[in-house]
Amino acid sequence: MLIAYVDPGLGMLIWQTVVAAFVGTIFYMNKTRRWIVATIRNIFSRGGKIEPTTTAVTENPATEVETKNDAR
Repeated sequence: MLIAYVDPGLGMLIWQTVVAAFVGTIFYMNKTRRWIVATIRNIFSRGGKIEPTTTAVTENPATEVETKNDAR
């Protein structure tokens, strides 16, 4: 028969480790759940349509710089 002695300091260390692991798991799962829900909402809130973004591009930006310099 194996009998092991656990002093109060080691017992509290084990207890704190178990509680910290449990609380950490709860916080991690909650954050992960929020991220998953937000991702799913973003996907389905668009209605499946992805609209391309457009930006105004000038054909020759060098001519705009020259006209600004000529105006001085």
